[in-house]
Amino acid sequence: MSSDDDIRKPFLEFAGPNGAYYANVFLKIQKATLSRTHLNPVALVGSFIWAALRGSWLLFTIGFVIDLVAAINVALHFKFAQAAVDNVDRAYLVERYEGWSQSHIIAAVVIFIFGRLLFSWLADRFYVIQYNRWRINNSVNSGVSMTRLVIVTIVSVLIVPPMIYRASQFSPDARTCIKQDRAIDRGEEVSFKARFDCFTIGEFPTLFWIERPDQISFPRDENGERIVQRTPPREGSPPVNLNTLVAQKIDDGIGYVTVFYAFLFDEITRLLRTMLTAITSVFVGTPWPVTMGVLLFVAYRMAGIRTTIFVGASLIYLALFGFWQTAMDTLSLVVAASIICVVIGLPTGIWVGKSKRAQFIVTPILDVMQTIPSFVYLLPAIAFFSIGKPPGILATVIFAAPPMVRLTALGIRQVSEDTKEAALAFGANPRQLLTKVELPLALPSIMAGINQVVMMSLSMVVIAALIGAGGMGYIVTEALENTETGRGVLAGVGIALLAMMIDRVVQKANLGRR
Repeated sequence: MSSDDDIRKPFLEFAGPNGAYYANVFLKIQKATLSRTHLNPVALVGSFIWAALRGSWLLFTIGFVIDLVAAINVALHFKFAQAAVDNVDRAYLVERYEGWSQSHIIAAVVIFIFGRLLFSWLADRFYVIQYNRWRINNSVNSGVSMTRLVIVTIVSVLIVPPMIYRASQFSPDARTCIKQDRAIDRGEEVSFKARFDCFTIGEFPTLFWIERPDQISFPRDENGERIVQRTPPREGSPPVNLNTLVAQKIDDGIGYVTVFYAFLFDEITRLLRTMLTAITSVFVGTPWPVTMGVLLFVAYRMAGIRTTIFVGASLIYLALFGFWQTAMDTLSLVVAASIICVVIGLPTGIWVGKSKRAQFIVTPILDVMQTIPSFVYLLPAIAFFSIGKPPGILATVIFAAPPMVRLTALGIRQVSEDTKEAALAFGANPRQLLTKVELPLALPSIMAGINQVVMMSLSMVVIAALIGAGGMGYIVTEALENTETGRGVLAGVGIALLAMMIDRVVQKANLGRR
């Protein structure tokens, strides 16, 4: 009996109130005899309040979010139910609001019930983990603390009412709030609720207004030369917010560059078009039996017979369904973009891998390039290069280059210092160290970068069809416009097969080198 008390003593000391219950549960957990359906009844009722009292902040967050989401759905239910009543003369709105109202009340009930069950199921299982941490470090939360409950109450008061109010009200649109701000400036009466709604539940409030900037245009003078012409805004024109001002400045800057440096963009376009024409003449201009035979031979030499069979089956699919020319056109775009990515990414990656300063400068740029949505890259491409294949290639290069830089830098950094010191000890100069030691050892990582470049180029080339890049992406976008589901699915399968066969060949070739 004394032995049993000794076992339970730390459990009782940790749990405090209701310690006998937790001692029994913790013993069952340690012996792996706790029922799989065991629920903590106090946690089932108390939810995040129980977690706060016990100092389990992870459980508190889970329970708080579950109950808050359920409460928000209840508020949305009442909002849309009232909206249906207010728009009773519009049948289509009544049907829409009633449907939304029912959906939200169902969601609220489901989230609340299943959320509470999940929370009470997790409660003791997470609490025993907290006990194990407490056994190692006594500063870990234990027992019940009213101080923690006060903190949670303050947090709840600060978060819950604004969230519920936001869910129960229709958010005013930006135009309404702009009109309201102008009305206030004119000294007109605006209700407190209207001000409060625009300040808290609409867009972030416009803190200041800026005088409308001049309109900039670039007409030709008497000699046919482009000039910058500024047109002041009309008298009485309303001010603008920061978004409008900065957007106009960006547009003005792009307009200036495209007008006065058009020769530079024309030259880049010409070089890209020349490069693409040369590559396209190989893939598209060559008779299909020759192209297919060469691709199969390359696949066999680089990846073996199994991959060659898969490549052959993929090429047959593209040919039988009439995608051969467009697939070769897409492949030409991918090859052109991949070559540029490798030419730019390889030396940049070497520089980043060998220089901490370069890493400090380039890494944030790569982060931005990889996090910006792919469609955004189409905007500067169109602005500077109009539409067509050259801007599609440039957008693809910007999208696909970061993996090449990152993986090249990673491969260079992974070369051990001992290996480099040994090479230097045998008389290698910096160029020999790079070309004969670092690059060969970094080759697997570089090949992985090339693989990523090819895959990302293929995905972006499809999107670039929206600005006239053509290829398989054009078939998909055309199918979307005309609701030709079957044709779009067939083209999508073709794109997937094209990506898979390139990926397998490059991967097998990389494994073969290892």
